[in-house]
Amino acid sequence: MTTSHSAIVVSADTPEQRSLAAWALERYERAGLALPPLTIVFAGRNQAACDGSPARTYFDETPMVKMCWNDRFILLHELAHVWVAQNVPPANHGAFMQMRDDVQVWAGTAVPWANRGSEHAANVIAWGLLEKPYPISRTYPNDKESLLEAFEFLTGREPLHNGGPDRRTPERATFVGRSSPPLESGR
Repeated sequence: MTTSHSAIVVSADTPEQRSLAAWALERYERAGLALPPLTIVFAGRNQAACDGSPARTYFDETPMVKMCWNDRFILLHELAHVWVAQNVPPANHGAFMQMRDDVQVWAGTAVPWANRGSEHAANVIAWGLLEKPYPISRTYPNDKESLLEAFEFLTGREPLHNGGPDRRTPERATFVGRSSPPLESGR
């Protein structure tokens, strides 16, 4: 079933998927972060449909977010790629990258995912739109003050929450990929 949220088209097969899309779009609206026209496609659980990832954002004439996992944080993250592309000028990329750890380039597949500024930006925005914040992994720093500062730098606004408890977990030293305990996001 395909539904439309103004200029945003959602292609979803289940009520859970439609509800997830409505929730994510409401979070952006509540934060005052207007999304451009785009399409959200729930492609099923086969990550091959998302080029081997849980989700992927494609930039054509109209951006498309393709979801292979039904996950709140991941959908907020993918929508953040679209928002950042429309609202964060390249002149701001360098200053944002200086705020983050181990960022080597803004975007591109020549460096690991966690070393791309665009992925840090998408994580920071997704974190700021959560109902209940939790520390994000794979992009650092992830302490409360750093995330608040980065969110405000990117958006010019405060996040939808107060930042949550000031903790820095999981620490890089304790994160061992899939063998680590799952985070609240399911990641």
